[in-house]
Amino acid sequence: MEKTIKIVVKTFFGLEEVLQEELNELGYESTEKLNRAVQLTGTWKDVYRINLHARCALSVLVELRTFQLKEENDLYKEALKVDWPGLFGVDKTFAIKGAVNSQLFKHSQFPFLLVKDAVADVFRKETGERPDVNIRTPQVVIDLYVRENQGTLSVNTSGLPLFHRGYRQSTGEAPLNEVVAAGLIRLSGWDRKSTFVDPFCGSGTLLIEAALLATGIPSTIERTHYAFKNLTNYDRVLWEEMHAAANKIVKELPCIITGSDIDADMVTIARRNLRNFSFGRFIPIQVEDVANVKFPEEKEP
Repeated sequence: MEKTIKIVVKTFFGLEEVLQEELNELGYESTEKLNRAVQLTGTWKDVYRINLHARCALSVLVELRTFQLKEENDLYKEALKVDWPGLFGVDKTFAIKGAVNSQLFKHSQFPFLLVKDAVADVFRKETGERPDVNIRTPQVVIDLYVRENQGTLSVNTSGLPLFHRGYRQSTGEAPLNEVVAAGLIRLSGWDRKSTFVDPFCGSGTLLIEAALLATGIPSTIERTHYAFKNLTNYDRVLWEEMHAAANKIVKELPCIITGSDIDADMVTIARRNLRNFSFGRFIPIQVEDVANVKFPEEKEP
């Protein structure tokens, strides 16, 4: 678990700086901002920790191999050099996803087929069997990134994007993405102490993310699925200790957080979503037109 690895934490365009700021707060000072991502070095323990604690992250990738390409088939040859059976078992399903921007490939899906074939061939050579492909719900997600002649193969340790928090029971027609909500709160400059008011609360996403941030409870505390649990090196004891040590229950909020919405059905949904948390009873939500919203006084320090 102590081997140094290269970690790429992906996010939405425009949230790179707040993600970098968040990682710095978590103690990762040597980071590099990329397009829609932040890169750092660490260990598998850090992979677990970032998956649990990074609110503005979409996924956490661990780099497996980088390489130069001269022609199409070079990708297949490079993918053959990865110890895939050492990464996951033949009983796990997998899929190849990612982004390819290179004139070497005439068909957009061909690079992913090359990597898929290489994975299957390595397994056949080493074990006599090959794992099944599952495009919709793979247990292991291999990330391929190619830009011109430069390629990178990584494993996505998150699986489903981290905006799948696991806490939202129901939503409206156009729910706010949880990672976007966490990013907007950080971009606002909120100090986590001043009164937080959302007069268009909808299903309560901003209110919940604000309360999670203020209390230090991880945004993914209710999530149970992470793709790293399907990898050969998964350390169940380490993960369970880390998860158990995270904040989960609070007896009060450090500030006033309140919301309202003109739609009574949305207020009902927001209240239902808030019930999943110990702080839910401290966040009042009313049916109210924004024109009539009265801002509460600041909480005494």
